[in-house]
Amino acid sequence: MYNLVANLTNEVHDGITGKFLGYVTFELPQTEEEKLLNLVNYGETPQSLTLLNADIKKTAEDYVPPALIKKYSRAGILRASFRDKDSGTFMPVEIHLTFDVRGKGRQYANLYHFDSAEYSNIKVDAIRYNTSST
Repeated sequence: MYNLVANLTNEVHDGITGKFLGYVTFELPQTEEEKLLNLVNYGETPQSLTLLNADIKKTAEDYVPPALIKKYSRAGILRASFRDKDSGTFMPVEIHLTFDVRGKGRQYANLYHFDSAEYSNIKVDAIRYNTSST
C-alpha cells in the first residue's frame, strides 16, 4: 500500500493524432493525491483530477499553447514516485491514460502556465511499476 505521491510529471500527446506535445509538471492538493493513491492501491479510476500550478515544459517545436477553458482530448504517461507506507521506499510508477483536459486561470505573461487544469473522462490503459534499481 502506498500513502504518498511525489515527483509528478505527465508526458502529454494529442488524443487524436498521438503526436507528442510536451511535459507537464504540477502539484496535487491532498484530495486529488488521494484519488491517485486509490487508483494505484485499489484500481479505482477517478472521474476527474485537478492539477495545480501546471507548467508545460519541453514542448514539441510546433506546439501551440492551449486556450483557456477549451477542452482538449489527450493521452499521457503520468509518472510519479509512490511511497510504500511500511518501508518508506519510493516506487516509480507510470500510469498510461487518456483524458480530456481544460486549463484554468492562466497568468497572461506565461502562456505555458495554468493555475489549475482539470482532467476528466479519464481512462486508464495501464499501470506500470518500475522495480528495477539503477
